[in-house]
Amino acid sequence: MLTRLVVPCCERKAQAQGGSRQRDRGNTGWREYFRHDTMPYSTMKTVRNKSTRVLLFSSAFVLLVAVILLWVVTIRETERRDLLLEYEAFRASSAVVDEYRKDQSFVPDGDKRILGFGFYRLDGGSFMRYGSAPEAIPMQDLLFARNQESRATGLPGSVSVTFTEKKKSIRLIRYSGLQNPARMMNSGGTSLGQGMGMGRGRQITPLGQTPEPEISGGLSLLGGTYFIWMEYSADGMDRERLQFFLVAALITAALLGLYVLLVFVFRHNEDLRTRETEMRELVQLGEAARTLVHEIKNPLGIMRIQTARIRRAAPPVGEGAGEGEGGGAARRSTQLAESADIIEAEIMRLSGLADRIREFLKPGPARRDPIDLQTFLASYCNRYRDLGDSGIELVRDFTVSGSANVNADAEKLGIALDNLLRNAIEAVENLPAGERRIAIRLFRREGSWIIAIIDSGKGIPADILQRIFDPFFTTKEKGSGIGLALAKRLVESFGGSLAYEGTDGGGTVFSIGLKEEKAPTV
Repeated sequence: MLTRLVVPCCERKAQAQGGSRQRDRGNTGWREYFRHDTMPYSTMKTVRNKSTRVLLFSSAFVLLVAVILLWVVTIRETERRDLLLEYEAFRASSAVVDEYRKDQSFVPDGDKRILGFGFYRLDGGSFMRYGSAPEAIPMQDLLFARNQESRATGLPGSVSVTFTEKKKSIRLIRYSGLQNPARMMNSGGTSLGQGMGMGRGRQITPLGQTPEPEISGGLSLLGGTYFIWMEYSADGMDRERLQFFLVAALITAALLGLYVLLVFVFRHNEDLRTRETEMRELVQLGEAARTLVHEIKNPLGIMRIQTARIRRAAPPVGEGAGEGEGGGAARRSTQLAESADIIEAEIMRLSGLADRIREFLKPGPARRDPIDLQTFLASYCNRYRDLGDSGIELVRDFTVSGSANVNADAEKLGIALDNLLRNAIEAVENLPAGERRIAIRLFRREGSWIIAIIDSGKGIPADILQRIFDPFFTTKEKGSGIGLALAKRLVESFGGSLAYEGTDGGGTVFSIGLKEEKAPTV
């Protein structure tokens, strides 16, 4: 009897050699998918990250330099505008002097920007004023401060240039001619008034000239040294200055926005590259997994054949019972049959898992044939008519008025329902008797037909709901994590949808949605 259970040596050796050659071919095939002629993914990612950081830092530096240059140009332009305004005020003061020399009177009717002007002696007293010109100015203090400046500012010949609040106007004090009393004081070593023989109420006479005769009103003929004070309106300059700063601010904001957009684009591209690399590796892994599944299926088939041979070689159960050694042989025969049943059950489980993995990795094109869901479900439920023997109640509720026509792949829909029902059975099989219920319902909702698989189990924890359709994710001890992912992919392959709908009282509801179609015409 034992010789019948043993495969002849030559046959076993041939099978081993054939299986070894086949495994070698398979291993060679799937190992090819893991060969990387380029650098590893982690190294590639590190290099890309460094390059991205260098590029972003370089862009930030260029942006900073551009912003600094922009504001430098803006500030220089406003300073140039201020100098231009000073020049206009200087020219206007010269025009006032020319007009006043003609007839000792001047009214600025032609230039509304002249807010005030006046002629002042060296001691700061005025002998002619108009508009906002003050009665006296601290001339000697201004000249002394001008002389102490390390670097001359303003136009040549100016003593003081100041702007009023908010730069509404400019106030200019300048010499009347080429004489510079401040320099003369510095070189002569005497005070301004003494060195030039000046005093309050006396005529200003430059060196080398004779005093001018007095005229009516106590004014000179403007041939000597005096000072001109003028307030000139900066109307429009403040708006131009505001426009310059506004344009600079807008350009700065645009550059900053461009940099933010650049950072976003870089990060988005980096995410896309990372996703592309991951997808490429997933494709390689999928190809390897398909090869492995194929290699697993072959030994499983051999194991099933050998299990069948063991069954045939074992004596029938009960043969030789009660005959001493024969009774022991019967027990061994029973144990052998039970072991064969366990082996075959595990082989079938592994074979089914391999089929599901292969179907998930490459489901193949789906068909879209007209199907009446009532007829389909009535035929489908016959597969599970023996559930009652396990104490599980299967409730069938798919009778609706009219026909439930959809376009779907009947084979793939059946596989998807098998996976959902398998999960439902596992969810209720450990419940007390009388509480093991599974329902299959069919109803219409918003232009679609819904097939709902409902069980009375414990339900799905809220913290893992986002991952229940992820491939190979499972919380079961012997689960594969492929059932829901495969069901979702199969249903979506022919235009359907699979969703989880929780229940308030526990349990789970998975619904397959299929678009309603018109009944086919005969």
